Amino acid sequence: MIIHIMGASGSGTSTIGEFLGKELDFEIIESDFYKWKQTIPEFQEMRPIEESNRLLLEKIKESKNLVITGSLHSNPITFKYINLIVYLKCPTRVRIKRIKSRDVLKGRNSLEADDKVKENFLKFLDNAKNYNKIGMDMRSKASQKWVISSCNVPVINIRTNKSMDKVHSQVLKKVRKYIEN
Repeated sequence: MIIHIMGASGSGTSTIGEFLGKELDFEIIESDFYKWKQTIPEFQEMRPIEESNRLLLEKIKESKNLVITGSLHSNPITFKYINLIVYLKCPTRVRIKRIKSRDVLKGRNSLEADDKVKENFLKFLDNAKNYNKIGMDMRSKASQKWVISSCNVPVINIRTNKSMDKVHSQVLKKVRKYIEN
């Protein structure tokens, strides 16, 4: 079974994915690590789409139970393997605060980094702020709605602007109900 956790940046996809993977004893992968070359600092250079697709497909095919977090809009070749989508929703102001906090907690401090890293982070923040407005070529509401309609699988919608303990129990309850049926 493959569960795809999606939502705007900062909505909790990584946090919920990690929690679900541990609770269900599923393997967990982040789509970003297949889309981006492994650089220091992270997320500075994208992989070619063919390479990203190949790496994701290899991982999907070797896994029995898998949670994929992030966005797969640029990897439609993976859609046919998804069995369930958990779509996370969270207000923009909460998401932006989380993104900035995460950047500092991970030791990146991108807003204080050199010009290129700072410039890339500011673009990322701008895209995250405009999730509801930007088009299909980025992680956006439009591209994720397209993924949902293309996958034609059950979707669990979860609001993540409340306590993560409540969100965790709500997600787990709904996912287990789906798995048991």
